Amino acid sequence: MKRLIGAWIIAGVTLWLTSLILGPRMLFDGFWPIVWTAAVIGLLNFVLAPLLNLLTCPIYLLTLGLSRFLISGLVLVIAHKWVDGFYIASYWWAVLAAIIISILTGAIDKMAKGK
Repeated sequence: MKRLIGAWIIAGVTLWLTSLILGPRMLFDGFWPIVWTAAVIGLLNFVLAPLLNLLTCPIYLLTLGLSRFLISGLVLVIAHKWVDGFYIASYWWAVLAAIIISILTGAIDKMAKGK
């Protein structure tokens, strides 16, 4: 349970930091939309992303994994549709947000592990 809550907190922090970086292209109306967006993204990554990754496996191999950001962008767009108070300007901004989130999550994980 601690790992789940820790991952949820890290996801919320990276979403908030990404919204600061992207400015008006990615907005939250407050604290709770960040929390719910992190939860929805976690749920979608658990349920939908593996199916999409399986369906796009040939593209994943051809792009050496870069297509994963396209799927993550799609997950962000779906979360935008489901969560009131979360706004992302377009699919391509969602892809850029996915790249930034990936970098920030890696950095936070590295700092948390002390490496």
